[in-house]
Amino acid sequence: MKVISYNGMGNRIKAIRKSLGKSQEEFGQLFDPPAPKSSVSYWENGGGPNKRRLQKIADLGGVSVEYLINGSQLSITDTRKLLDKAEDNTKLSDSELQKLRESQLDFQANTNRIAENSSREIRQSINHQRKLMSENPLSILSGYGLSDFLVTFNLVRLHGSKEQQEIFMVLLNMFRQIATGYIEYDKSDLLPNIDKLLSSFPVKKD
Repeated sequence: MKVISYNGMGNRIKAIRKSLGKSQEEFGQLFDPPAPKSSVSYWENGGGPNKRRLQKIADLGGVSVEYLINGSQLSITDTRKLLDKAEDNTKLSDSELQKLRESQLDFQANTNRIAENSSREIRQSINHQRKLMSENPLSILSGYGLSDFLVTFNLVRLHGSKEQQEIFMVLLNMFRQIATGYIEYDKSDLLPNIDKLLSSFPVKKD
């Protein structure tokens, strides 16, 4: 039996509400009978709505109930393929449009979550890594590796284009999730991003 992440569902409900340009109070008025602001806040903070209201939220967002529960199942590569089709003025099917909408909402939901929690999470993560390095001193080789990473990180952060920065951060996030076992390695997702980033850097000529 699959465990439902109500926090993830809450983030997706919030992303749908924001995509409609509605406050919590205004969003609640779209239901029959209307839902109070406190109910909308409850849903967005991990409280699951009942089946009827869950279906209404899916209808409002142009997504499936399955998406609200489990999130987008579309890979980065498949999302890019659909975007390329749309840019080429190729008519997308209703199913493709829904999948693309779900993928875009997931991105928005994750962006909202990161923006709201980033300061606290970043501080905690950095302090944890400092503690690890204090308790487990770096070898010379590890020190060079960390130095190379920080040099590359700051080069991209301070001098890279917006696209280079976005690809670099996506790759770092993917590396971390693969290394920690949260996602499986999929070279069709990873290698094109690595190739795109590395090929975008100019070669210095003497």
